[in-house]
Amino acid sequence: MPRSIKRIKVTMALIIMWMFTACSATTVHKQDTSIKVEAAPKIESTSLRYPPFPTKPYERTNIDKSLPGVPVLMYHHLLESKENKKFRGNAAVITPEQFGVEMKVLHDNSYRVISLNTLEQYVQGKVKLPSRSVVITFDDGYLSNFKYAAPILRQYHYKATIFLMTGPMQQKTETFNPDKLNHVSWSELANYSDVFDYQAHAHNFHRLIGKTSWFIAKPLPAVENDIHKVKELTHAIYFAYPFGQYNPDTISLLKKEGFRMAFTTRKGRVYPGSPIFELPRNGVFPYTTLNQFKKIIGLNSHKSSVKHGAHSPVL
Repeated sequence: MPRSIKRIKVTMALIIMWMFTACSATTVHKQDTSIKVEAAPKIESTSLRYPPFPTKPYERTNIDKSLPGVPVLMYHHLLESKENKKFRGNAAVITPEQFGVEMKVLHDNSYRVISLNTLEQYVQGKVKLPSRSVVITFDDGYLSNFKYAAPILRQYHYKATIFLMTGPMQQKTETFNPDKLNHVSWSELANYSDVFDYQAHAHNFHRLIGKTSWFIAKPLPAVENDIHKVKELTHAIYFAYPFGQYNPDTISLLKKEGFRMAFTTRKGRVYPGSPIFELPRNGVFPYTTLNQFKKIIGLNSHKSSVKHGAHSPVL
């Protein structure tokens, strides 16, 4: 073979090797720059193998829907329109006027407001209830429940349940400030025991990582510790899941701590045989019209088409 041809082949081989090396270097450079991305908030729990808002109950049920069932109402915070500057538009905040009108509807239509203890017996099939029965609950333990809801409840001789967040609670009474989220204090609880029953919501774990509740996102030992703490402080036997999120692990922890019943934020009614650790509640929001409220409590014969969603509003 002529030497000139050999030189050409060697040169071409060197050129091909240089091109391959250049391409490889470019690829590595792209890979190096692509990993410079900030990490998302760390979710440490293995409980995420379950959906936080299950489409059907985790536990076995034997629901008797031949009966009308009992709606459980869910409220949070109350503020007068004129004083609500910071939380205007927040779905968790309604006016005392709205709450008063809704309680009057219950009273004028002969509704019986029952306790959680009575509801528990109803779920277990131990008692029968009038068709117009209802449960009233408040989440988080805001001071506005005492300031605005208590006088209205007393007016109609109704009693409601507050699911307490014990972490923010102080021993001394807070001064009410509509621009802040004041909580009820330990020293005040007895003064309002004629209208409120106190149960458990969380200690310090009423928080989110992104859109995921700490009760789902954090390691199970930490979740267990928070449940144990709120149980220890309140001696509660009933529980409301923060942000309505739960799974079989949280149900097991509640049972271990001696809780007897728990509530979600999934709308619906409670029946005999309902899953007692996955009971539904119906949120009442500032955009809930009076007709929608009447449908929630079953005052209208047809079922409500209003979709309130499974998520609990955030303050």
